[in-house]
Amino acid sequence: MDFVQYLKFRHNKHGGLGIGEKSAKQYNNRLENMLKYGLYHGETSVTPETIEKINLKYVNATGEYERTIKYYIEYKKSLLEV
Repeated sequence: MDFVQYLKFRHNKHGGLGIGEKSAKQYNNRLENMLKYGLYHGETSVTPETIEKINLKYVNATGEYERTIKYYIEYKKSLLEV
């Protein structure tokens, strides 16, 4: 299961309304860009330094970048449980 598939599954599993393909791809694009620009390096938590880097690079009014990292960390943990 890749990150996009995980996001769609995760939102349905937690009793939410679900997440569409477009939204899941937006999360994935955010993650890819944070990795590309060196804002996130695969840490297992969101550090204050990471948040500072994100806020310098992006308008992050709703915390969508931290949420992306949080979901990615959950995804990586789920891969270890298999």
